[in-house]
Amino acid sequence: MVDIWPFHGTRPYNQDAKNLIAPSTDHLSIENIEIFRKNNYWNYLKVLNPVGQLKEKDSLSEAREHFIEMKDHDVIKKDNELNFYIYQIQLGNHSQLGFLSLASISDFEKNIIKPHEKIYESRKIERADQMMNINTQIGPIYVSYPSDENIANLLLSIKKNPPTYDFESFDKSIHRLWCVNDKNFIREFTNLAINIKHLYIADGHHRIGAMQHIKKINPLIERFMIAAFPSNECKIFDYNRVIKDLNGLSKDQFIKNLSNDFKVLKVDNAYKPLTKNHFGMYHDNQWYILEFINSLTSNNFIDALDINILNQFCLTKMLNIKDVNNDERIRFIAGCHGLSALEKKVDENPDSVAFSIFPSKITDVIRVADNNLTMPPKSTWFDPKPLDGLVVYEFN
Repeated sequence: MVDIWPFHGTRPYNQDAKNLIAPSTDHLSIENIEIFRKNNYWNYLKVLNPVGQLKEKDSLSEAREHFIEMKDHDVIKKDNELNFYIYQIQLGNHSQLGFLSLASISDFEKNIIKPHEKIYESRKIERADQMMNINTQIGPIYVSYPSDENIANLLLSIKKNPPTYDFESFDKSIHRLWCVNDKNFIREFTNLAINIKHLYIADGHHRIGAMQHIKKINPLIERFMIAAFPSNECKIFDYNRVIKDLNGLSKDQFIKNLSNDFKVLKVDNAYKPLTKNHFGMYHDNQWYILEFINSLTSNNFIDALDINILNQFCLTKMLNIKDVNNDERIRFIAGCHGLSALEKKVDENPDSVAFSIFPSKITDVIRVADNNLTMPPKSTWFDPKPLDGLVVYEFN
């Protein structure tokens, strides 16, 4: 059973929410991040100072000063009453309805809240430093839970009321938030949530690792903020790869070597895989379909994931990519940017090659997590994502 709690969220007060929320830095170049920060004085990007991207002098002190300034000017205010925050995100024809609440770090440590990715120490510490600097969690940890009709109906009942916030974000997604402090609702929702046996982390593994680190420093900090959505509404895109070069191979030799493990077929148009064991490849202004024809020696279902087939039989075997997470020759491009983004990257560097991948399913993520295993780095791209800065959680 997962424990969840309503909380006193801090949220936009005398400024439009859309001007405060921080866009995912995965969607923006460093140059665009700088432009966004300069054009939106109160934006949370000035507090987040994206980890690993902007290395400014005294960035932590500047972030802390800006956060204090936001509170001093009533740009943001902490709610006086406990709330569950009901949250709907729409992008195109896709819609997901969930909630913001607090959850327990102990539940993560007991594997009631389950990860599916490895947590890297350096990134975890950077995130922890960022949070401890302002004693606040700005971005929720995105989790999914098995769909539950009773919970869904109760959340839908809140939609009859006007939302507190209703706006279009930078990526054209629509975000609606209802702040619910009605005691009857809180009691009913808390009782229904008892039926949730596990939460599955979709996005935010290093944030939850950071919260665990913070708890070790200050045991009084035992809770963290989640954005929870039913698993049948969580959308996963493909997470594609661009490799800088062919590892010294000519195009003909590379394709010949690929043919040992894949059926290689030239096609006239960009190819987005529609089924497992199929991959798209773009190189030298040409698209190919790769169909995996070899057999796996392992019965481990992790090895049968498409991302691992590509890693084992192409990236490692032929392109000498042995550490997907840290090799500087590899770039990751989320499927929400389209196949044209792959073509653009490869056309800018004719030596490079791109691969489009059939996206993992939420059932894959849950199966991996339930078996206490981890997926390879950059296996899943959940989108749309909950926004950073719509509601933040101050630790005191």
